[in-house]
Amino acid sequence: MNMTIDATMGGAILTIDQAAAYLSIPKATLYTWRTRRTGFGPPAVKLGGCLRYRRSDLDAWVADHVESFDDLPGGREDGAAGGVSLSRASRPR
Repeated sequence: MNMTIDATMGGAILTIDQAAAYLSIPKATLYTWRTRRTGFGPPAVKLGGCLRYRRSDLDAWVADHVESFDDLPGGREDGAAGGVSLSRASRPR
């Protein structure tokens, strides 16, 4: 029986392996976020001593971490900061 990851993730509760695959990150990264960066990663649920993730929590966590270009100097999406180039200075020729 050859099942894809999507077929095994039909439920709303995911194992750590499934959650890591869903986020396209190593399982060790989820463990690191839980132990070394408390509060950074998506919230987990302990069920019978096993770590589980709700798909809705993963989706919400991803949505909260979408990169914003408002953080650039000057708040401009094109990368210009008040007419100052953000690229590396070129060498004289």
